Amino acid sequence: MRKTLVILLIILLTLPLLAQKKVSDLKFHNLQNYSWLRLAKIVPEVTDRVILPTGTLESHGAVAVGSDNIVPLNLAERIWKKCNALIAPPINYGYTGISVSEFPGSIVVREEIFEEYIYDVLKGLVKTGFNNILIIDGHGGNKEPTKRAMTRLHLETQANFMMVDWWKIGWDITKEVYGQPAQQSGHGDLEEAALNISLNPDFADREMYEKYGKDKVGRVGAEEGFTLLPAWATTRYPAKGLGYLDFDVKKAEEYTTKKAERIADTFLEAIQRWEMMESWKK
Repeated sequence: MRKTLVILLIILLTLPLLAQKKVSDLKFHNLQNYSWLRLAKIVPEVTDRVILPTGTLESHGAVAVGSDNIVPLNLAERIWKKCNALIAPPINYGYTGISVSEFPGSIVVREEIFEEYIYDVLKGLVKTGFNNILIIDGHGGNKEPTKRAMTRLHLETQANFMMVDWWKIGWDITKEVYGQPAQQSGHGDLEEAALNISLNPDFADREMYEKYGKDKVGRVGAEEGFTLLPAWATTRYPAKGLGYLDFDVKKAEEYTTKKAERIADTFLEAIQRWEMMESWKK
């Protein structure tokens, strides 16, 4: 009888440990909040998945200069639980375009420097034990150096990588929510503003937008045949009459939620396919 009670006690004491199989069961979902001792027990036993938001600081018309950082972090916070992933500290400075670099708040990291920097960050994540890495990129200038860095690491380590350009994935969602054609690539326009507004409506400066006028802070995408340095507007509309900011918080929330869901579903499908590929090797 006593032996049975001891066994039952051991089982009861270990149940919480056995049940703790998801990131949502943990104390934190942000990687940086853990001691290395605790992290070593979480990765890869609880998860081998991590989300890395990347962006930059640059002018976006009447939208926050940190839009390219705010957007991917907003999306990451909405999908970590579904993806059973930790969130790595974001990379907030990137390869900002020279055409907008002269405006206040814009900071440029040279492309070759950014590539080596993100390579080292990703390498550290792989070394920690993450085998499935989702990069949510908030800035187009980061795309090519990031692709080069992740390709190098994939060949070196066989770790799995997925990079998401939020402005391209889920192209049809703009039509669903706003009743307009998909508008990317714009810049600081309807869609980018929505992903700011859903986190904090004040990240889109309505007062400045109305004071200067939507067509003064923005212009239809650059025509061919000339180049401007700096650009004459830091909001780029995709077509005449399209891309103007909409300050409806409810629509912004719907747009962001659907965009996040599409990213999460694509990443989870990728993991399933990666796991299937692993099974072929056995």
